[in-house]
Amino acid sequence: MLCVIALLSPEADQSLTLLRETALPGVRFTRPLHAHITLATYLPEDTDTFIRSCEKMFKDTRSFTVSYEQIEVLSDIVIAAPSKSPELISLHRRIADQYNESLDQWTAGDLWYPHTTLYCDPEADLNAVCAEIRKHFVPFETRISEIEFSRVEETGYTVLKKITLL
Repeated sequence: MLCVIALLSPEADQSLTLLRETALPGVRFTRPLHAHITLATYLPEDTDTFIRSCEKMFKDTRSFTVSYEQIEVLSDIVIAAPSKSPELISLHRRIADQYNESLDQWTAGDLWYPHTTLYCDPEADLNAVCAEIRKHFVPFETRISEIEFSRVEETGYTVLKKITLL
């Protein structure tokens, strides 16, 4: 499985990391946040062709800003949700238009919901966790200037390629 992700700025990563540490001081997080928005999850094994195709798709794409406006529960996670900026939608749409049948159920077509995962624990009261994080959340903007292609592995991920937007 290969994830195509829009990386948040280091400042946004730091802000979201601090937010979850401040809101949930007793929680020991097992890994760093690595703040991002997943644009697509590609399932087939032939990732080289897919990556080259995406590079062509994104060749003249300019960096852009997204606004994080809310904290919410999405299925079994607590997320920070950005606005659906036209640029963000366009990146996803370009991939989905060409590879929809090869994407997972969450990133194919209209089911895609841009977000950054802050907390995941199926045993927790996610509504209470969400309420606590909301108390400390201040809406903010961040710049998307890199796209990363990461192979998901049993214990983490491996970055295969990064594209810097104009």
